[in-house]
Amino acid sequence: MQARTLALAAFALVSAITLTGCDALLGGEEVARIPLQRSADGSYAPVRILLKSDMSPVAFTLHADFVWGKRDEHRRWNTYRVTLRGSNGTTGTGEFHVNSPELPPVESSGPPSSLVQPMLQIDIPADGEYEVEVVAVKPAEVTLEAAQLGVRMHVSRQPRF
Repeated sequence: MQARTLALAAFALVSAITLTGCDALLGGEEVARIPLQRSADGSYAPVRILLKSDMSPVAFTLHADFVWGKRDEHRRWNTYRVTLRGSNGTTGTGEFHVNSPELPPVESSGPPSSLVQPMLQIDIPADGEYEVEVVAVKPAEVTLEAAQLGVRMHVSRQPRF
């Protein structure tokens, strides 16, 4: 029983950090939030955005809502690859996961309603128009709604592990 209580407490803490703490951990200033158009496999249509080198470091985040009551998505996740391309080619890439917040079917509490997921942090090499592409590495297993690309400038540099 104590192990289950600790597991639920850890889940609540991670959910709270994911929901409210991501922007605080990144710091900086949000400069854009752009709606994303989802394709059938869970990828998103590329977005074009003007960026300047003096905005560096820049962080890209995924904001989305989870669909309530998708118990069949328990223990599932989506894997995405994000690519930032400038006029000179690929500037940076990253990979990230979105885990289902659903609890086992016997649980009565619901999942958190939204997600803020860091995708990529990068220094912008030159002023210009860039393309941000978010591609599902495998068909999406977790349902996300109202997805948006967040762009933050002058973020805190995150340590590499």
